[in-house]
Amino acid sequence: MFQGYYDLASNMITQNRNLNVISNNMTNISTPGYKLDRMMESTFRDEMIYRYDKEGKTAVGTVSHMNVADERVTDYTEGGIRETGYPLDVGITGNGFFVIQTANGVQYTRNGSFNLDDDGYLVLQGVGRVQGTNGPIQVTTDKLGIDSQGRVTSEDGRQYFGTIRVVDFADYNQLTKITGGMFEAAGQPQAAQGVTLTQSFLEDSNVSMAEEMTRMMSSQRVLQSSAQILRMYDQMISRVTTLGGPN
Repeated sequence: MFQGYYDLASNMITQNRNLNVISNNMTNISTPGYKLDRMMESTFRDEMIYRYDKEGKTAVGTVSHMNVADERVTDYTEGGIRETGYPLDVGITGNGFFVIQTANGVQYTRNGSFNLDDDGYLVLQGVGRVQGTNGPIQVTTDKLGIDSQGRVTSEDGRQYFGTIRVVDFADYNQLTKITGGMFEAAGQPQAAQGVTLTQSFLEDSNVSMAEEMTRMMSSQRVLQSSAQILRMYDQMISRVTTLGGPN
């Protein structure tokens, strides 16, 4: 009798979660190297039947109820790189991540919007120090050259300060997005292969504003429709309850 309540309410919850994901994508559209997320949807099957007979041998079979949020999936497709003119910006092309030492441990990112701290270390502002192949990279000048392999030198090439470490993962399911374009990993990374770094460039996010706006409007329409039908369903049940059945 009340299955309609469960179906409509669960759909509203799912659409709210989907809108949160879309809003986060739109918020980070200008975050260098940001990778968009998608909320995957599924249905909630009758758990008693499903757990009793996963192989479907029972004549009753399984029943699917309610649209529910299954999981959030990150799209790691590369964004385009654009010139910024700032010498500490580093654009990354190919599969790989910069390594950042933060207060909460090592994190990974495609955001190459680097800076220098007061001690001369190369940092991702507000996050932590950029790691080189031999630890954090400390420089003695802000006039730097960074080649395609990540070697950091003075602008004239006479001083070598270190090489930016770029890593990759065999399975991106190991990665967990923390915030913005930052990730933590459950497993150990490996050295990235075939990656090119470009000084004074940044990788853009792979979020399309037009696509996200379309998804948002679609999700909002579904949410509004579910809310309207839920109100109608509530009024119908209230009327039946009030009037009662035949004598």
